[in-house]
Amino acid sequence: MQLGQEVFGVAFQNPVLLASGTCGYGQELDGLLDLDALGGLVTKAVTPEPRDGNPALRAAEFEAGMLNSIGLANVGLDRFRAEKLPWLAARLRRARVLVNVAGRSVEEYMRVVAALDGETGFLGYELNVSCPNVKEGGVLFSTRADQLEAVVRAARAATKRPLVVKLSPHVPDIGRMAEIAVGAGADGLTLINTFPGLLFDIDSRAPVLGAGIGGVSGAAVLPMGVYAVWQARRRVDVPILGVGGIRSAEDAVQYFLAGASLVQIGTASFANPRTAERVLKGLAAYGRRHGLEDIRELVGAGGMD
Repeated sequence: MQLGQEVFGVAFQNPVLLASGTCGYGQELDGLLDLDALGGLVTKAVTPEPRDGNPALRAAEFEAGMLNSIGLANVGLDRFRAEKLPWLAARLRRARVLVNVAGRSVEEYMRVVAALDGETGFLGYELNVSCPNVKEGGVLFSTRADQLEAVVRAARAATKRPLVVKLSPHVPDIGRMAEIAVGAGADGLTLINTFPGLLFDIDSRAPVLGAGIGGVSGAAVLPMGVYAVWQARRRVDVPILGVGGIRSAEDAVQYFLAGASLVQIGTASFANPRTAERVLKGLAAYGRRHGLEDIRELVGAGGMD
């Protein structure tokens, strides 16, 4: 099965990427797997200023996944541009790189995008819009239509590179939010981000995470992620990157059938950093078993009207 395809006007050698926040800036996993054999990676979030992140404990496992509250800990714009991007540009020849961008205001998103736009070593941006807009009382950009439109339009005005918007599933109609993002200038969508969740230590009766509430990821969210991709695909005609609960090639196929062109491996990489390689090999085997010639035969081929 041919795994390569053209997305955002460029060739992706295969559809398997590493998700933001789970592979650092690439260097952290270099040597554990061949990064340049993958379709690409999405960097850890970049904000204008460095962030220390939330207090420990930042991540906790449960039977069906993980609860985390990292707090967008990152090196900040200046160090990312001076240290991380040059490494990516020198190390990766075939894998595509998207830079995940976050901020507390529309202006912060614009600042990061505008500052990086003249640099090399990456294809485009993934906007993490599941951040609170401090100027609007802490409302999440991803959960209010006017705020989502504002941040996407601002980022769009600052770049001609591919602009992918990572949407939160914590909304009544993710298809409608997909329409708003695309209408404001998004070239593609990443679905989904984490779900809000809470767990307690049953002995101390305190939350297991230092910040209390966290984001749920891992195997438990797979059906919800597939559903979100299917909902968005019915409403918009842009490339979709499916993410959430993928541990195997069969999980990835679920996202393709729903309408995703690319997939991202996230939480599973913590358990096994080579999960992406295993998924990639599994996709080739799946194609042989089913007599498929091209990965694009699967995209949107799920049997629902």
